[in-house]
Amino acid sequence: MSLFVGESRLVRRLALGLIGFGLLVIFWEWPGGPISGFALGCILVGALMVRVMPWHFEVHESGIDLWFALGRRRFLPKDAVTVRVNPGSPVALVGRGRRMGYPLTDGIVERRRAMLRSVLLELGFDVI
Repeated sequence: MSLFVGESRLVRRLALGLIGFGLLVIFWEWPGGPISGFALGCILVGALMVRVMPWHFEVHESGIDLWFALGRRRFLPKDAVTVRVNPGSPVALVGRGRRMGYPLTDGIVERRRAMLRSVLLELGFDVI
């Protein structure tokens, strides 16, 4: 059972839109011109967003479940994650030095940041 659900459809649409726009530019110029650096840049930025920015997350008693734009999912167990909740976007930090993290975006304005913090503290997550 999910105790907190956050999502940003904008992140999902933006990542897929950048990839689609880059492919559109490549195919528009394809028959005769060289491949544009702008188009490749759009595709690379979109691919990076698809890889590292979850568009949907759920907080459970046992951890945080992340959904990414192309259907990839990742579960972060409670004991392996530290969540940084500050005035910016909350970030789920993973790894040995807790330097790599996944942003937990909840819309454009992220008004429910205090609620997320209280749910995480109540469940016993490591919150900084």
